Amino acid sequence: MKYGCPCGYVYDPVLGDPENGIAPGTAWEDVPADFKCPECGIEKEMFAEESDDSVAKHEEAAEVPADDAAKMVKYGCPCGYVYDPVVGDPENGIAPGTAWADVPADFKCPECGIEKEMFAEE
Repeated sequence: MKYGCPCGYVYDPVLGDPENGIAPGTAWEDVPADFKCPECGIEKEMFAEESDDSVAKHEEAAEVPADDAAKMVKYGCPCGYVYDPVVGDPENGIAPGTAWADVPADFKCPECGIEKEMFAEE
């Protein structure tokens, strides 16, 4: 079973995460409790089991044409929430693939409520 971070990073036990000290073949249960997402820094407890369908959606969303790569910059809130345009924020009405510039001006951090203007490029 794979485990996904809200930012779109997916931990696959078959692959592990050697760049972050987790050997291939390491089951999610054996990943240290203090593990944090290498993409956004969110804690292990915030990860969720991924179905094959949701993993495919993450992988499909990650296939962004090179011309659009500049539009796909992540923006972070001081609280630690990261807006990833590849993933968007569907729970708040922002579709995957929505560049930060196209996020409504009245967008607020879903974690702490900070205004969009307080976010910074990652």
